[in-house]
Amino acid sequence: MGQKPTNMHDYTSTADLAAVAKRLADAKRPLITTHAKPDGDAFGSVIAMARGLRNLGREPHAVFMPPVPANFRQLKGGDAYTLYNQGHDVLPFEPDLVVILDTGAWAQLSPMRAYIEKRLDRTLIIDHHLTGDVPAAMRYIDGKGAACCEVVADVLDKILPPPAPGQSGKIYDTTVAEALFVGLAADTGWFRFSNTRPQTHDLAARLLRLGADHAALYQQLEQTDRPEKLQLMVRALSSLRLIAGGRAAVMVLRGEDFAQTAALVEETERFVDIPQVVGSVQVVVMISEPPKTGEKGGGPIRVSFRSKPGPHAINVTKLAHPFGGGGHARAAGAKIDAPLEQVVERVSAAVEAALTPGA
Repeated sequence: MGQKPTNMHDYTSTADLAAVAKRLADAKRPLITTHAKPDGDAFGSVIAMARGLRNLGREPHAVFMPPVPANFRQLKGGDAYTLYNQGHDVLPFEPDLVVILDTGAWAQLSPMRAYIEKRLDRTLIIDHHLTGDVPAAMRYIDGKGAACCEVVADVLDKILPPPAPGQSGKIYDTTVAEALFVGLAADTGWFRFSNTRPQTHDLAARLLRLGADHAALYQQLEQTDRPEKLQLMVRALSSLRLIAGGRAAVMVLRGEDFAQTAALVEETERFVDIPQVVGSVQVVVMISEPPKTGEKGGGPIRVSFRSKPGPHAINVTKLAHPFGGGGHARAAGAKIDAPLEQVVERVSAAVEAALTPGA
């Protein structure tokens, strides 16, 4: 309580790696969470951190805000968490530290905001994004990290040195290794994206030596989709239109698309990457209207931005900022509380302006 608001542009570290590692090592019952609708990096970061601290004799509690993709629940350690029930800011334990991974933005933590706000004086953020506005007591931000899991590994290594080749060490077991590998693979597109750096491959190699089964993980994460997801993908691609002279692609999913295909919101993962196969496309935007819940709408419109690297690359974080969002230079997102058609018009105009020479 009492922390000053954090400006999105002042989202930087307030502590070094050693201080963060000590704070975690001193915590006996930390709560570890991440943004709502966790992706592979968010899920892997939480599971790896919780399991690593448990291996050190602590009593961590992993907490997720649903929905959690079904294939994540099949991973090692994928059942060792609590689902947060929005509207009930009481959990069956009181943490001595709240750890937020892979985000520092209230917009991504809205279901747990009331809970976190009461505990800001004992909240630690570990992240690799460029923007955030949660005034946590302590932050460690590595904007160069390919994934939050890469940063989590640095923190775990600082708590206890990494094991020698062929040894698991006290923190690292196959559950930790596979969770970290999932995060690396998810945020780098299986090491295809431009955020992949030498350190990313070094960590991946170490995790493989510690027992991570990359082939089995790929099958579990990428080859277990439901037919409903394919039906939704067809609708997303059918909605695709090229703007800005073919340099940008916009896809739109409506609430009725989810209802009519019986697909889930979390099954839109990776749709935004597909149009990047077109040579002329520099920016892709995916706009999703959540399905209705009973008589009510499904909440704000979700917008995902992606861009290709290169000499004329567009920083999509700057596209997301005016809409209250943020993220990375090549991948960002926002939630906009407005009618779908209005969102499509405003976002398309912003992309057109960004791709207009001299703008």
